[in-house]
Amino acid sequence: MRPTVARFAVMSQKLPHLTETIILAERVHAALVRLSGGSPVFTGYNEQGKPVEGHGHAHVFCESNLGLGGEITHITIYASMGFSSEDKQALEDLREIWGGDDPVVRLLLHGLGRREDFGGLDPERSQSPLLAKSRTWVSRTPFLPTRHHKVTRAGVPKVDATGLQIGSPEHDLLRLLELAGLPAPEAVESVPCTSLGGRETPWASFACRRSNGEGRRSAYGIGYGFRIEFAEPVQGPVAVGYASHFGMGGFEGEDKLQWKA
Repeated sequence: MRPTVARFAVMSQKLPHLTETIILAERVHAALVRLSGGSPVFTGYNEQGKPVEGHGHAHVFCESNLGLGGEITHITIYASMGFSSEDKQALEDLREIWGGDDPVVRLLLHGLGRREDFGGLDPERSQSPLLAKSRTWVSRTPFLPTRHHKVTRAGVPKVDATGLQIGSPEHDLLRLLELAGLPAPEAVESVPCTSLGGRETPWASFACRRSNGEGRRSAYGIGYGFRIEFAEPVQGPVAVGYASHFGMGGFEGEDKLQWKA
């Protein structure tokens, strides 16, 4: 069975901040594309140049897990389609990330495995809360909707059968969760921020746009946060929306809140 997870520790003296997730994730992605010679699991395109079906190609997640000031402590690469032997070699060769004038980010590969091998809520054991199993999940990086509010010609909001405005952030979240194969949540509530270094950090503090690349764009250019509760525990990752393959729209298990950085 192919591994689907690669977990790294960030070893640099000056650690990048979680609010820079999308910036660092893009650089990690570019490095893996180069090291792998353009493997579909990292590019998201097959040998014919067509997009890989579904979202089975790599997601790059950044985490801040050890009670610091919100610095990125871990990078987790997840791809449900699995890593080939060549892909594994590229991951093993990933040791440094260069970013122009920015400091070099050094990485140490903890290991390759499955979600169950790395998921959990214990930071002392270097577990990934993004890969935990939980009924309740809360935003850690901003959810970036891909659709706009829908209104009639008279300016009246268009609503669905539940009364939600079509194209609103919550409506788009539910749509994207369904497309990702996740069950419909029993409850959804808005969350205004995350906690970094013991401080409330609003979603507007996060970089929210990719510097390059194709694909659907964020509808609003700003982020939103939610707490979602499922009827039964769900195995992470839960990540949807614009740039979800680059660390955006990431959720963590609710129990993580008691020790969050």
